Amino acid sequence: MSKNSFLTQIIFNYVMAAVFIWFTIDFVKSTGWGFFSILCVVIATNDFVRGTKMLQLFLKIKNHNKD
Repeated sequence: MSKNSFLTQIIFNYVMAAVFIWFTIDFVKSTGWGFFSILCVVIATNDFVRGTKMLQLFLKIKNHNKD
């Protein structure tokens, strides 16, 4: 996996987390805490955690290659 595609995937995960958080806020405003609100929170959390782990891995590889 190239550096650019890795960074693109990290950014995509954070963007999708933001989109699902926005959906959650919209669902909670209109219908309250229901199934879809909780599902969106779970998906957003998954995307955010995956993006963060990938970013940590990217920085670890980048710092290792500097040495």
